[in-house]
Amino acid sequence: MARAKYAAIINGLQGATSPDSIHRQKHYRDARGRIIGAASPEVYQVTKPRNWKKKPAVGEELKNQKLWGKACYLAAKSLDTKEGLEYWQKRFEAQLYATRGSKPDPMASIDPKTKGRKRYARFDAFVRAIIRNELKLAQEHNPHR
Repeated sequence: MARAKYAAIINGLQGATSPDSIHRQKHYRDARGRIIGAASPEVYQVTKPRNWKKKPAVGEELKNQKLWGKACYLAAKSLDTKEGLEYWQKRFEAQLYATRGSKPDPMASIDPKTKGRKRYARFDAFVRAIIRNELKLAQEHNPHR
């Protein structure tokens, strides 16, 4: 995926511009529906999908896929309860840039560009990423699980 820069006259572009390229820009909203951020515009080429029968995931890739699947399951299960939703909403809002005096969550991933912890603009992505990082940390401390 490539980042896109548009001429000043073009405010934004969404969708396909040719048979093999797609343009998109993600907009992030808070619980009230207000836009709190926007990702940089992206352009990606449509290519042939991977043949999973010929080249299945193995090793670290398979381990990461299973860990991510478990994190997604646990996130959905946690957000189904009122207490879980309130807990994650409070933790999410505490790391937003818009919250005065906020800091990144201590379990957030490290951003390779800034070498600091990431701040998430999407609530669902935040919950899944934090749970994944907690599972990964627990796995490192107890490798036999």
